[in-house]
Amino acid sequence: MRRIGSTPAQRGCGANNSCPDVLELEDGDFLVIGKLHLLTAAEAERMNEVGASIGEDESVVLVPRDCILAAALQLASERVAGAG
Repeated sequence: MRRIGSTPAQRGCGANNSCPDVLELEDGDFLVIGKLHLLTAAEAERMNEVGASIGEDESVVLVPRDCILAAALQLASERVAGAG
């Protein structure tokens, strides 16, 4: 398992063990740590409009933008580095 993106401390998250994170498993799948998010009616309607749904064995988590962007930047840079 490895962290993708910056550490919670690098993003200014405190040490109270409630910081979002993105981790990659050995098989290439990802674990995303965030706050359990209960959808508003408007969010549920918008998800339906874009064709998204939540399965019985799935949950919605809210992950701050800076956490996802840090992970995306790392993955993009690894892809570019691996392409050459």
